Amino acid sequence: MRKLANIAAQAAQALLANKGRALLTILGIVIGIASVIALLGIGQGASNSITGRIAALGNTILTVLPGGGAAAEFESGGAGGQSNPSSSGGMPFASTAGSSLAEKDLAELQAVERHPSIRAVAGVVSASTILTINGHEQRVPLTGVTPAYFAIYGLTAQHGRLLADEDAKEKRLVLGSQVAADLYGSEDPTGRQIKLQGQDFTIVGVLAKGEESAFRNPNDQLYIPAAVAMERLGIKNYSSLVVQAAGDGQLEPAIAEVRTTLLETHAIADPKLADFSILSPQDLLAVTQQVAGTLTALLTSIAAISLVVGGIGIMNIMLVSVTERTREIGLRKAVGAKTRDILFQFLLEAVILTLAGSVLGIALGVGVGHLAGSLLGFAPAITPNAIALAIAVAAAVGLIFGIYPAAKAARLNPIDALRYG
Repeated sequence: MRKLANIAAQAAQALLANKGRALLTILGIVIGIASVIALLGIGQGASNSITGRIAALGNTILTVLPGGGAAAEFESGGAGGQSNPSSSGGMPFASTAGSSLAEKDLAELQAVERHPSIRAVAGVVSASTILTINGHEQRVPLTGVTPAYFAIYGLTAQHGRLLADEDAKEKRLVLGSQVAADLYGSEDPTGRQIKLQGQDFTIVGVLAKGEESAFRNPNDQLYIPAAVAMERLGIKNYSSLVVQAAGDGQLEPAIAEVRTTLLETHAIADPKLADFSILSPQDLLAVTQQVAGTLTALLTSIAAISLVVGGIGIMNIMLVSVTERTREIGLRKAVGAKTRDILFQFLLEAVILTLAGSVLGIALGVGVGHLAGSLLGFAPAITPNAIALAIAVAAAVGLIFGIYPAAKAARLNPIDALRYG
């Protein structure tokens, strides 16, 4: 044990004798470990955030989208019909024109007496529009909805009221809380008029601040009657339908009832040819976790390349160190140092370098992760397992890239070494 301590002390002393070079040597390790820690933390944090937001949708809400392929999953911006603003004029929405979700589908699903597992159904038309206020124009997300939409998502009015059945053909709208705050501050805008695409709409209410989900932010939306949105778009179908199951245990029966009903109304005999897709919260969760996991793995793999570069840098510096300390190695062997002692010392120096780099890299990675998380709006998930993995990887890099210089030092002939230089 004492011999081991002496070798470790000699290794540390040798590194401290060249502090500047040692610091530059571990720079690649620092950057590599910091990148891995930060990206793992950000990736897991983003995944946790998305999971939480999907959970906020509840376990009773289904989204029916046009199209039977997997590509339909995000055509309408996901659950709730969050739109992807277009650069073209009007109130465009990419998938609405070819949507297979008609008014008759909504009516059939709303026949509660025939669908005991379904509590409520709402039609959604997603778009973007030009909002004009005080002579200034800006493009904003717009959602056309039937009245049941608000109850399904638990949205309430802070000022005024929500859209009702009597508003179906009227140019009336409800503002999301953030839109109202941006336009009117703390003032109640109920009863005022604003222009959407050059048409006057009357504000009938402002939503209380709602919980954001993975694909739906009610706070930055404008809500108008779905029929009015369809008229403005010149279409007859919905972007999506939102279905609320009667309870937590009714999700699967609700899915079956929605599928059966739509296959019948669309006169489709083979379910494989369905022109619609049904997404449950579990489907959304699986897709987003798969995407997040793949992206995190890809970015972490790229970041790990810098660890290899750092390891090569350590090997090069250790080879230089072996050359510079050739006479020292020869002298130590001449006075009785064994080959394994020399091998162990140089291996230990490489491992100490990488471990020191890993400690600095972990600190830097945690800092970068928290900074990025604060900018992106979620907390990074930097776990003890990730830190332990980083330390283990750093030690492995030190061993792998330190073995050749250490072996070269250990194989030196003491007589030739003493004659060196």
